[in-house]
Amino acid sequence: MRLHYLLAFVPAFLLSCTTDRDLADTTVIPDPEAVVVHYWNFNSLPSGTLTTVQPDASLVTGAAITYDGEGAGYMDAFDPGYDTNAQNGDVAGQGLRARNPSDTRTLRFALPTTGFRNIVLRFATARTGSGATQQSYAYTLDGVNYTSDGLVLAGFTTKEDPTNDLVVLDFSGIAGANDNPNFRFAITFSGDTAAGTSGNNRFDNVTVEGVPLVPITAPSNLVYPTPQTWPVGSAITPIQPTVTGSGIHYNINPALPDGLTLDATTGSISGTPTIETPAASYTVTATNAGGSTTAAIQITIAAASPLFLVHYWNFNALPTGILTAVAPDSSLLAGGAASITYPGTGAGYLDQVNPGSDLNAQENATAGLALRIRNPSDTRALLIKASTSGYKDIVVSFATTRTSSGASEQVYSYTIDGVNFITTSLPVTTFSPGIDPSYSVVTLDFGAITGADNNPNFALRIGFGGTTASGTSGNNRIDNVAISGRSL
Repeated sequence: MRLHYLLAFVPAFLLSCTTDRDLADTTVIPDPEAVVVHYWNFNSLPSGTLTTVQPDASLVTGAAITYDGEGAGYMDAFDPGYDTNAQNGDVAGQGLRARNPSDTRTLRFALPTTGFRNIVLRFATARTGSGATQQSYAYTLDGVNYTSDGLVLAGFTTKEDPTNDLVVLDFSGIAGANDNPNFRFAITFSGDTAAGTSGNNRFDNVTVEGVPLVPITAPSNLVYPTPQTWPVGSAITPIQPTVTGSGIHYNINPALPDGLTLDATTGSISGTPTIETPAASYTVTATNAGGSTTAAIQITIAAASPLFLVHYWNFNALPTGILTAVAPDSSLLAGGAASITYPGTGAGYLDQVNPGSDLNAQENATAGLALRIRNPSDTRALLIKASTSGYKDIVVSFATTRTSSGASEQVYSYTIDGVNFITTSLPVTTFSPGIDPSYSVVTLDFGAITGADNNPNFALRIGFGGTTASGTSGNNRIDNVAISGRSL
């Protein structure tokens, strides 16, 4: 299957270079051998200010869109976009917005054409009522010096959103645009409103098409590891296909089970299944400009394996006096696999406190006692060592509170090597506990952190901060520490 021009044949008109047009030029005769070299549909743009926008699909590396210049103008996404010039059945989705003031900036497109000739650039465009009314077009062959020589359309007067136009710029008569890693295109903005502090120009579905200098070979030998069985609620280890070919776009039929996605660029399948699904066959199609190939993968989504209480501290049997290490009240692993200590310096120490809490209680434990973490706590940390050998999808939960002069902030980190503590991908890193007797439950889900799975070195560290953490009185309190996981 080839990604050919989408426009039907229309007569070509010989037009001289025009710097101000009210109608976009769409009269370029499609070349039946042309393929899409670069494509931006903008549907996956993140929120916020954008500095560089990579293409959604590309056959040549190095393509990007930037908004160079000075002043307060910037790029971001707008919604809804347009379906004009959309490829592969893409929905309107989002588009790219170049915000005012735009008269001090240039929207610049890096469009390497290495391996292609007869280049044609297309994009949908519009503006808001206060956006720049005039777009001017130029290109460079050396990556530095810009010109509009040879362009039939060198400028365009945009219409107001939601009306949009398809602009087509034909470089097929400009030999230097062929097979050129330095080819770039630029849009500058002008008109009475371009210098404003509001308003914007809008772009969507940017395509660069060209004829391959060497015929592109269709992908082949597409293979996925199959069959696959994954449980509900657990992030899968992404699976990658093997394939021969380049510039490939992937799609799948029927749609994957809920929670799973197919990366259209790499063919990787990833995610977290959410619903049980019986065994079914899914067909992945890999397509490039030369053709396509398919592969089948069988997927079953099974019921989630049960969550086991691997280690649990209810603290109800704590002795009186200073405590140096606290073993769990129950554990599925051999002795010594889990413990709680309070390493550091200074006068802080651990002891018991009465009453504890029934929040997060497991195994029908009563409120009983709790563990007291005495100030000064800013020079120490509560260390919960808890081997997860044989278990995955780890969840740590506990009830906690403090006295009025206890540390007002708890800081969480973990280790997977037993030495270095990190916060990477941790859903919660800080917490401010309420004042006793008001306990709160903190839940730290390590399900997406594969390094926490099946790890004899896993440990959680709780540091203490706030203005009262260095005091000589006051304490934090913790109860019903539960560490759960699913059996491997």
